[in-house]
Amino acid sequence: MNGKAIHRCLHVLDLQKSLDFYKQALGMTEIRRMGPEDGSWVNAFIGSEGSGFQLELTWNRGRTEPYDNGGRDSHLAFTVPDFDAAHALHGQMGCICHENEAMGLYFIEDPDGCWLEILPEKAEFASQPGVDVLAAMRERRSVRKYSSEPVPQELLERVVRAGLLSASGRARRPWELVVVRDRTTLAALAECRDAGAAMLAGAGAAIAVLGNPEVSDTWVEDCSIVMASMHLEASASGVCSCWVQGRMRTAADGRSTQDFVAELLNVPKPWQLEAILSLGMPAEHPEPREFDKALMEKVHRERF
Repeated sequence: MNGKAIHRCLHVLDLQKSLDFYKQALGMTEIRRMGPEDGSWVNAFIGSEGSGFQLELTWNRGRTEPYDNGGRDSHLAFTVPDFDAAHALHGQMGCICHENEAMGLYFIEDPDGCWLEILPEKAEFASQPGVDVLAAMRERRSVRKYSSEPVPQELLERVVRAGLLSASGRARRPWELVVVRDRTTLAALAECRDAGAAMLAGAGAAIAVLGNPEVSDTWVEDCSIVMASMHLEASASGVCSCWVQGRMRTAADGRSTQDFVAELLNVPKPWQLEAILSLGMPAEHPEPREFDKALMEKVHRERF
């Protein structure tokens, strides 16, 4: 069983006071939060740059007495790649001490009485800061089939920010991004190519990357860097993606892909379409790509 520690839970009496403290004292900021609509409890997850580990600050309405954060109400959480297999194993070991079927999780108890939370792998649990770039590149695959689960907004924003932080010639940033989530528009975008864009109809989101030739003569290269950055960040965040080439391609109705997308997304001149990144949550988890040592033959030292 390959478990991955992802966060530690601490119970707090004043959530905002705790958030302010961790931000000021340790530079930790909120990544995401969860809780019921009635606001009776909140789980706020915080982290810092350079570390994939998170703190889960849990606040419960009406609690006035301090918690004992060194006991069972403080715990480590682990994700497992096969939740059912892990549950079966831990059941055989006799170490399951608490189950919460409504939330899809359970706890096991170690020999010293410490509780450990067991969760299935989900995109929102992916380690965000401090990601291993080479590992993300091995796991990056062009995926064209997605589940019906929507792409979490916080993960979509991470992909967008990766694009916005991309390098560009002389820092001119000759690009604009159009983020599409509307299902009708995504279905229409699937016709932007005579072949190779059908996955957009089932995508959870898409990002069109546009370049301005009047701003920079390296707009094609700069837009390609944006696409590559977002493609890689999507992989690191557990979101599947696929590069849909737009420049120099033809739409299903015979028009250029450029003209088709410009009309559909109301793109003004002189902006040109470079490509569209299709995004969706995985219907299945593709195997990571192993590094092919034969590729080293393409590397030359000092001279070609």
